[in-house]
Amino acid sequence: MDEPARGRGRPPSLSEQDVVDTALELTDEIGFDNLSMRALARSLGVPTMTVYSYVPSKEALSNLVIGHILRKIRIPKVEEGPWDERLRLLLRNARRVLGAHPGVSTKLGDNGTEEGATLARAVLDILSEAGYDAKTSAMCFTTLYTFMSGQIDLDFLTERSLGATRATLSGAIESAHLSRDEFFEFGFDVVLEGLKAKLPT
Repeated sequence: MDEPARGRGRPPSLSEQDVVDTALELTDEIGFDNLSMRALARSLGVPTMTVYSYVPSKEALSNLVIGHILRKIRIPKVEEGPWDERLRLLLRNARRVLGAHPGVSTKLGDNGTEEGATLARAVLDILSEAGYDAKTSAMCFTTLYTFMSGQIDLDFLTERSLGATRATLSGAIESAHLSRDEFFEFGFDVVLEGLKAKLPT
């Protein structure tokens, strides 16, 4: 296991932005689960201990990457439409951003980040505006999160060559002559109608 360096400064040729950019590129290349301090150091061309002068731990590195990715998800403004349309826009944005970074969506609940909390509050605010109480909003949020995680996994699996698994999933989708986007919109419509059925009368 990598150990943090003590008393070692930052090399002048390396900036914090270099570390962040390389970590993001590495995440896209090898997947979030394989991101490590040692792998990051190799990509940067520096000793592993040097990375610790920028990021104190693997957990901090993970949170740094997640935070930068989540900041790319745009939260719709109130004037962009009614609550259900803004919720759709938010999920579309989340799917687009998280789908570009394999493995990140499954790690969002591991460690709290400021960006993750901001997105969660945005969803809960929209649900509250719709008329759900705090308890029901929490259950709706969990349902939406589960749907999105499953959709992103489906996008990832059907996009890559994964043998029989890919053949099965692709066959089910292609037989309907629909795109993954169309399946997403259908799935969201189904979830949304279920959520609306739980609105107080």
